Amino acid sequence: MFDQDKYRQEVLDPARRNGNVAPADLFTRYAMSIDQIPRGDRFPAHLAEVLKYWQSLTQRRAYLRLAETLISAHRQLDQAGRLTAEHFAAERDRHTAETSQKIKEVVDDMVSGGQVVAATTVARVAAGLGVGAEADLRRELTKLRVRILDELWPLPETAPGKGRDVLRDKRLLGLRLAVDVLATDPGSPARPVTLRKGLRLNGQAVTAQMFREARDRAERRAQDDRKTATENLLVNLGDAVQRGSLDQLVLWELTEVMREAAEMPMATVRRVSREAVRVGLDSNEAEELALALLMAREGTAAPRNPTAEVEELFAAGSLRAAERLIATLPAEEGVELRQRIQEAVRKVAGLVTRAQQEIAAGRPEHAAELLTEAVREAADDTDLAGRLRMLAPPAVPSARVGAASGDHVTASWTPSPARTGGVAYQVVRTRQRPAGSATDGEVVGRTDGNEIVDSRPPAGDDLYYTVFATRSDGVWSPGTSAGPVTLLPEVTDVSVTADETSVRVGWQARSDATRVTVARADGSLVACSRGGFTEEGLQPGREYRYLIRAGYDAGNGRVIESTGVTATAMPQQAPRAVPDLVVEPLPGQDPGRLRLAWTAPAAGTVRLRSAPHRPRWQRGAELTETELDGYGSELVARAEPASDGRFALTVPMAQGRIFVTAFSVGAGRAVCGPTVSVTNTAPVARLRARRIGTQVRLSWEWPPGIGLVRVRWWSEGAEGHVEETDCWLRSYRDDGGLEIPAGSGAVHVSVATVSRDTEGEAVGSPVSVRVAGTGMRVRYRFVESNRLFRRRTRIEVSAEQVCPLPELIVVQTAGRIAPLRPDQGTTVARVPAQRLEPGRPVSVDVEVRDPRGPYRLGCFVDDHGTGGSGVVLMGTPGGH
Repeated sequence: MFDQDKYRQEVLDPARRNGNVAPADLFTRYAMSIDQIPRGDRFPAHLAEVLKYWQSLTQRRAYLRLAETLISAHRQLDQAGRLTAEHFAAERDRHTAETSQKIKEVVDDMVSGGQVVAATTVARVAAGLGVGAEADLRRELTKLRVRILDELWPLPETAPGKGRDVLRDKRLLGLRLAVDVLATDPGSPARPVTLRKGLRLNGQAVTAQMFREARDRAERRAQDDRKTATENLLVNLGDAVQRGSLDQLVLWELTEVMREAAEMPMATVRRVSREAVRVGLDSNEAEELALALLMAREGTAAPRNPTAEVEELFAAGSLRAAERLIATLPAEEGVELRQRIQEAVRKVAGLVTRAQQEIAAGRPEHAAELLTEAVREAADDTDLAGRLRMLAPPAVPSARVGAASGDHVTASWTPSPARTGGVAYQVVRTRQRPAGSATDGEVVGRTDGNEIVDSRPPAGDDLYYTVFATRSDGVWSPGTSAGPVTLLPEVTDVSVTADETSVRVGWQARSDATRVTVARADGSLVACSRGGFTEEGLQPGREYRYLIRAGYDAGNGRVIESTGVTATAMPQQAPRAVPDLVVEPLPGQDPGRLRLAWTAPAAGTVRLRSAPHRPRWQRGAELTETELDGYGSELVARAEPASDGRFALTVPMAQGRIFVTAFSVGAGRAVCGPTVSVTNTAPVARLRARRIGTQVRLSWEWPPGIGLVRVRWWSEGAEGHVEETDCWLRSYRDDGGLEIPAGSGAVHVSVATVSRDTEGEAVGSPVSVRVAGTGMRVRYRFVESNRLFRRRTRIEVSAEQVCPLPELIVVQTAGRIAPLRPDQGTTVARVPAQRLEPGRPVSVDVEVRDPRGPYRLGCFVDDHGTGGSGVVLMGTPGGH
């Protein structure tokens, strides 16, 4: 609960005594405890409550300036989107860190001093060191680049004319120095500022052009308290230029910035000058000014007198109190101050008179502007503040309402052209007509912005939103209306469930909806209740579309319907369980991937899900799709038809043990299928293979804790036919390895570790190796015979095992030296490519050329044929 009295005593009163400076800690500023921060919707509600309290303080003269500063800072945070607990915490951390850094800087300054010192200080210190010490001291200081000032800055004794007003407006605008208002971007003004040789901003003198441009920028701003503060600041700075006192005004600003640091115990030049550097003063001049402040502090403070109290009251805007107190002083005291107060009293009286004339002339806003200026001069005059509150601001020029969206309506408006700040707006909602007054209808809310959201508007009726402006409760401007707009919210939370021959559709309708209608795609209506409908006798595999519209009472028996939302459903056959599932390492490929294969069910879509534990459902159990989505994670990849008629999926292999389950989904249900477990165990190392004829001898290093491996092998080019065997560690050691019958062709071998536990068997990542073939032995011989006194020669080819025989050629050479290559003779016969089987040799006649002389015959694989890389020919050359 927001305790206003405690907040005023602990936060506002100290801030007011501190020059009406808002607390830097945002949690403290908004009356929050760091361990009890409002959560959720309570946070903005709490901010609104504090803001409302600040607005009420503008009616109390003692807190007026502080309240204006707080409200202005609140608007800046709101416009920047920083009214959040996260930003408050970040600002607290930043402020804490900055405060910690300042504390550290103060400690450093206690021992480090600064780079400037007064000549009188040098002389005084040197006097205690003996004759001639001053020259030595000056020489050492010069070596350390410490400047010795023979003449200190002349400091202002009192605030210059309008100095307090300048200080107030500067703080309201968030400026470091008042002259920053002349910069093109006041947030990033020209730096540095110098004063020793006249005021310079980044080396440039202040010109009339700077004032004209600043006034032009102010004119383009919307009318609010910041615009008013900018205009007042420009007027006061312009007056200072005309009087030739702008330099003194800036110097006084700087001394006010540095005074708090200068009055701290054990303050140093470096510490005090840093405050001036932060607001833009040249670092060298800042050190000189800091030294002057510290030297002045060492003198005897003048006793406080009544004249000083009057000066303080007058500077703080308490004109009536200053007027009463100055009347009690002797006539010879405070003559100049008395004249200034009398001049201010006459000015306020003139402003009030002109305000009354403006009211009589029907120009209340001009009167409000004059009274606002009078209140600034005499903030403690409650009568002036009351007169100002009784003047209603001008009506907003225009209002508009956005299209109804969902269940809310947004109303916005152009700000009132009020010539003063502190204007708030109240929005009233009415049915079928605009509101006649600020209380004629439902109050949507109150804000100092120009937009509001109606989160609970009634549906089905013409709604008008009227905006009223005010400076005080009960005094309202004429209303400006927007509308009509009709809210027709749709039904929400639409759910669709389909089984084999029926569809169930449900939704949530607003309580003020008079009916809900459902139409099919062909326009025919479906009987329904307020919350849904069921339609039966539908065709499986066909898509059905439904338009759902909510109807609202529009009066006079009329019902207006919403645009409608569409629901789509497709009845499906009940899913059947997946018959089988195989999960195994993928041979010959990436060992970090798995191949999953299954037979498609009679009905339903297959989904594979993996989890670190088995599903709680038994095989064949039905479950909802929501239950299915809550188990494990889905293995997403494209399934491809496998060679055995099943479907296969290849996915990355997870680390550790996983359980993969095949579910069949359809008609809003799911059926649990088979589950297999896979463990990504450590693979074997240093796999080696050595061919011994048609046998291959394998060896490898066993990983710790593994006693079984699974060996798989397949002929190159025939991956569809895979053979496998299991090898136990004990047998491996007894036999010194493992031999497998691999044939004579090239073969691929993979060895995968296997672990078994109560969950069953898990196969790890395989390690593969390719073993080259030995070549199939094919024998040939040449046979000669006489037939009818004619010599006949033929070649016979045979093999001891089934062999794909490539095309052979028989080559003849003259002489008694057999050919070594096919190109060393003439081709005289060809043996066509064919399947060669054991015990069934192939015989082909050879047409020998010129058999009367000596010749030799050789047999070779035709290099231009195919498939002969695995054949080794063995035989004896023929001829005579």
